[in-house]
Amino acid sequence: MIAVRVSGFVLLVATGAAAQEYPAKPIRVIVPYAPGGGLDVVGRPVAQRLSEAFGQPVFIDNRPGAGTTIGTSAVAKAAPDGYTLLLTLSALAIGPSLYPNLPYDPIKDFAPVIWIGTSSYILSVHPSVPTGSVRQLIALSRTSPGKLNYSSPGLGTDPHMAAELFQNLAEVRWTHIPYNGGGPAATAVMGGQVDLTFLPTSVGTPFVKAGKLKGLALSTARRSTLLPALPTIAESGVPGYAAEAWSGILAPAGTPRDIVAKLNGAIAKIVQTPEYRALLEERLIEPVGSSIDQFAARLRDDVAKWRKLARDGGIKVE
Repeated sequence: MIAVRVSGFVLLVATGAAAQEYPAKPIRVIVPYAPGGGLDVVGRPVAQRLSEAFGQPVFIDNRPGAGTTIGTSAVAKAAPDGYTLLLTLSALAIGPSLYPNLPYDPIKDFAPVIWIGTSSYILSVHPSVPTGSVRQLIALSRTSPGKLNYSSPGLGTDPHMAAELFQNLAEVRWTHIPYNGGGPAATAVMGGQVDLTFLPTSVGTPFVKAGKLKGLALSTARRSTLLPALPTIAESGVPGYAAEAWSGILAPAGTPRDIVAKLNGAIAKIVQTPEYRALLEERLIEPVGSSIDQFAARLRDDVAKWRKLARDGGIKVE
C-alpha cells in the first residue's frame, strides 16, 4: 500500500513538473484540411499568439487527404506529450457513424483541449419554392414526399447530416443530391437545379441579403447574436433540432491533464481578446473558449447524436 502511494505521489510530481516545463520545444498543430480554408483563419492567429505566450514556435501543419483521415490519424498516433495537436471541425464527430473502419475513435483516441467557436447553417431555399417559413416548408414537403430535393457538399458532410436530422425530426422526406464540394452545392440551389440546402452562415448570408435565396432559419439551438433576426429551426416548428458547426483543438489521448489545462488556459485567453473575437465574428463564428470538460461533453453528445441518426435513418456511405 505504501509503495502504491509513493509511486502515485511520484507520478503526480512528475506530471506537474512536466507541465511547468512545457513547452520545451516547438508545437505542431495539424489541420486535416487544405491550406487557405476557414480553419486556417481560425488557427493561424492562435498559433502565432501561443508562440508569443509560450516562447516556443507553434506552427500549423496542413495535412489533407482521405477526407480528414490522414491528418486526424497522425494526431491520434502521436506521442501524448502536448507537442502534436489537432485543430479540426465538428465533422470529427460525424465520421464514426458513417465509416465504421476509421483508424481512430474521436472519444477514445483524443483528449479535448478547447472548443474555440461555433457557427450555424442557414436553411436556404430557392426563391421559386413557394414557402416563406419552416412550417410552410414542412407542409409543402408532406404533400409530395421526396419531390423536393436538396444539395450538399457530399455524403457525410455537416450539411448532409443537418438535412437528414431535419427530415428525421420533422417527419418529411427530401431527395438528396450530393455535390463535390460546398461551392457546387451552393451554386446548384442558387441556379434552381435543387430546391434547398443548408449553407454556412458566412456563405449563405450575402445571397439571402441579395434576394438570391430565401433564408428560413438557423440550425443552431439558440438564436445567433450575430444574426438575431433569423429564428432557429427549433423554434420554427422542429423542437429539439440543433446542428452546429464547431472548431476545436484536441491532443492525443493520454496527454497529461496539467498540460491540457495549460493549453486550455492559454488559448481561452486568446479567444477572449477583442481582436480575436472580432476576427471570428466577422466570419459569423461565435467565440466560445470553453473549459476542457465542456468540450469533452460536446464531443460525446455529438458523436452519440449522429450515430443514432445514422442508425435510425439507415444512412450509409459505401
